[in-house]
Amino acid sequence: MKILQIVPYCLPYRGGQERYVYNLSKYLVRHGHDVEIITSNYPYSPECETSEGIRITRHRCLARPMRNPLTPAFMTLSQESKECDIVHTHNEHSTAAMAAAFLRNGRCAPLMLTCHGQLIFGDPFHDAMEKVYSKTIGRRIFSRVDRIAVNSAEDRDYVLSINASVSDKISILHNAIDPEFFDGISGSNGIFDLSGRTNLLYVGRLIRRKGLEWLIRAMAIIRQSGNGRDVRCIMVGEGEDREYFERLIRDQGVQESVILAGDISLDELVYLYRHTDLFVLPSLSEVCPTVVLEAMYFGLPVVTTDIPGVRDHFTGSALLVPPKDEMSLARAILSVIDDKNTAVRLARTGQDMVTRKYLWSRVSKAYESIYRSMGA
Repeated sequence: MKILQIVPYCLPYRGGQERYVYNLSKYLVRHGHDVEIITSNYPYSPECETSEGIRITRHRCLARPMRNPLTPAFMTLSQESKECDIVHTHNEHSTAAMAAAFLRNGRCAPLMLTCHGQLIFGDPFHDAMEKVYSKTIGRRIFSRVDRIAVNSAEDRDYVLSINASVSDKISILHNAIDPEFFDGISGSNGIFDLSGRTNLLYVGRLIRRKGLEWLIRAMAIIRQSGNGRDVRCIMVGEGEDREYFERLIRDQGVQESVILAGDISLDELVYLYRHTDLFVLPSLSEVCPTVVLEAMYFGLPVVTTDIPGVRDHFTGSALLVPPKDEMSLARAILSVIDDKNTAVRLARTGQDMVTRKYLWSRVSKAYESIYRSMGA
């Protein structure tokens, strides 16, 4: 099959959706398919390149309102969409998905959409805008695509709440990881001293939607709780809200307890996955987050939020807490680091689940079956 993926971002932009698209494409190429990714050029990268058999074409991004790249070339892909067997787009909130749905009016190939969870920004204005968008543009996008992939039953119900007429189009296909990506990385440490303390790990964008405000406040509560604990949280990643979190760290007096590590090398990331004590993801919205799967693969116990897209996959294998609740988050963190049996149980359960179910070698074959059912 010749498969065209139209997506807002691609690597080297770092995010779970970008890893998802890349890993799916890589495994489709391994199965003998011809895969091209068309995306924006943010961050600036070569216009055309081939990586692990995937052709990547990037077009100019004019602006990024609400972190969504405006890329006019997405609307001019009618010829490319006619010459492939399947068009696959991602994230109904993106201009990429809007363009792909617009092109479906013509004689283009069957169109598949993968949804990546409910979008919550964490502030009333943007969340209200998202609701208006979903009920108007999002609803029309769902109507125009031929198949829709969601990560969980809760996400399926959310799509149906926007457009109840698409129930026969929806398939549940969960996220996955690629163990081979990590198996070849030694995991050397160049900058982190983890000795003599309990080390928490966060990996992701420094944006408010990730709930880091409540993790920082939870660290202040842990610091004030005493009992001789020396707990530090290492936050890996960059993002548009870094300055906001830097101010909050100062305001909460946790400069010694919260480290903004920025972007680090893969060797250093693997080192942290292997040698920290607990992974924490306090997000307001997610969909089977890649970083949780990675942390579990490396045997880390996980504390995360009880939200759609997380509870469907990780109930029983992670400790779930309400979002926007620093006290509950602090208590959950302390319950794991103070109880070795709980930590070991969570680590073993999560690692076993990931290695059995959440691998791209399995999920990519499920996508192949859906493509074929669409007439490709």
